[in-house]
Amino acid sequence: MVLSFCYGFGFYEVQLTPLPSVRSLGVILDDSISVEAQVTKVGKLTFFHLCQVRHLAPYLFQSDLATVIHAVVTSRLDYCNSLYMGLLLRLTQKLQLVQSAAAWLLTGTPWRQHITPVLRELHWLPIEHQIKFKILVLTCKALNSLGPMYLQDRFF
Repeated sequence: MVLSFCYGFGFYEVQLTPLPSVRSLGVILDDSISVEAQVTKVGKLTFFHLCQVRHLAPYLFQSDLATVIHAVVTSRLDYCNSLYMGLLLRLTQKLQLVQSAAAWLLTGTPWRQHITPVLRELHWLPIEHQIKFKILVLTCKALNSLGPMYLQDRFF
């Protein structure tokens, strides 16, 4: 793409090449405005941190391990997860696998055991439900004039 502009007494042309993906506020968007690169990056990064936490687990109390997992894993899964609404099932499953691995690590349950009862015991919503819950809470707050002004202006 060629961008032409006039500055002072000269006329300039600059050759611009589009990037395959951009990062804004920690979120990666690719050229088709999908968040597949973002989900892949979050998955890899959180699995890396889970492996690091796993080495610390024998030396931490259960409550301290839960705090570390929430700080490192859950916060990354929750950040900008409203962008994941309507995400493809295979991408949602990537994020769910990370949450499941965190739950298995925290509770010490075997990998072959079903994760749903473990998530219920920890009071963690599955990823797909977390995304829907976040959207519903934002909508409810906006409708009741409790949300951000940019959302309130859309409804009233």
